[in-house]
Amino acid sequence: MNRWLLCVLSVPLWLAVPAYAQSPCSDCFYAAEQEVRKCLDNAISAGDRNSCLDTRRARLKSCSDNQCQALREETATADQLPATPSRPGLTLYTPTEGEWLALVARAGLRREASPDRPYSLDIVLADPQTLQIVMRHASTMNREQVRKAIEAARETIRTTARGYGWDKWVKIRENVEMYAAKKERTGH
Repeated sequence: MNRWLLCVLSVPLWLAVPAYAQSPCSDCFYAAEQEVRKCLDNAISAGDRNSCLDTRRARLKSCSDNQCQALREETATADQLPATPSRPGLTLYTPTEGEWLALVARAGLRREASPDRPYSLDIVLADPQTLQIVMRHASTMNREQVRKAIEAARETIRTTARGYGWDKWVKIRENVEMYAAKKERTGH
């Protein structure tokens, strides 16, 4: 009778804990089950068996509430936080407001010189609160064209900064350089 009762009581434990010695929780459940087996083997009366089962319930509850709670919390925390990569370059990084603004502005404004636009334009972060417009233009561009290109870039940066609520602190400066235009070769 004792073995039959032990088998019936062990089935929920076997279903709940798939493998022993995998974690502190499974170790606790396994130890509680071993203790109950010994208790039931030594039980003489029905009251002794009931006492063993009450002890088992209390022990399993203790395993669930105390020892395993810390493990569950640790696992939940580990699941919420992304694993930090061990290789350089893969570490998470949050840019500063200035870095982000420079990145967004550069993505929208950067251009290389071409035959129809004889200037290159780039945006760099000069200091934490200052974006610098870097423009290199061909000597064939007049001052008004240069001024319009710079002013368009300034306005785009201001609008973007305003969208983030950063227009109060952002400063914009420019660096303008002229280069000699390439002369077209005539073929013979």
